[in-house]
Amino acid sequence: MSITLPSELAGLTVEAYVERLIREEDVWATLSEPTLTEDSPDFAEIQAAIDEGLTQVEAGASVPAYQVFAQLRAKYGVSD
Repeated sequence: MSITLPSELAGLTVEAYVERLIREEDVWATLSEPTLTEDSPDFAEIQAAIDEGLTQVEAGASVPAYQVFAQLRAKYGVSD
């Protein structure tokens, strides 16, 4: 799979690109996903998944994000 980025993004690391997306409010404003509330049909399932993940983290069964990103970069041949 290949992804073509605009030339102004050339040379950015994955982390820098994600940070840029997070900081650009106009990008988030274009998302059409509805806000999740307790009345949402999937709320209980999502809450249970979050609770399970937090329990795993508290038990030490997690991997730091930097290690996950390093593994993904190695797997897909992406340089830093």
